Amino acid sequence: MINPIIYNKIVFKLENLSEYYKILKDIQKVNKKSFVNDYHFYGLAERYLQLCIEIMLDISKMIVNSQNLKRPEDNQNVFDVLREEKVISKKLNNQLFGIANFRNILVHDYEKIDREIVYSNLQKNINQFVQFRKEIAKYLKK
Repeated sequence: MINPIIYNKIVFKLENLSEYYKILKDIQKVNKKSFVNDYHFYGLAERYLQLCIEIMLDISKMIVNSQNLKRPEDNQNVFDVLREEKVISKKLNNQLFGIANFRNILVHDYEKIDREIVYSNLQKNINQFVQFRKEIAKYLKK
């Protein structure tokens, strides 16, 4: 059982995840040419993608720490630990493969971010945020 303080922090982060997802869904409607050429679109997408990934990593680490689970080797590995403990599904874990690396590119290699890759992630991968939210909410109800 997760202590009430951690529980409330996770719930707050899940609410933010939902809010940021809605913003990304809105940006997702922009066509590729406009997206790549307009800093308003790609800048917002980069930032909100980063925030969503950060939230997932934060929540995952909170669960690992509060439940005294095996310490992950790195950010990517934290999702593997949650899968092993049946907090998230194998399917979601597979979908999240590489997402921590994408976060590192957004945060650390920002000078060479390929806008087309950001656009591709925006178009193909943001439903992972919804699935993560669902699976964590289900876990919290146990």
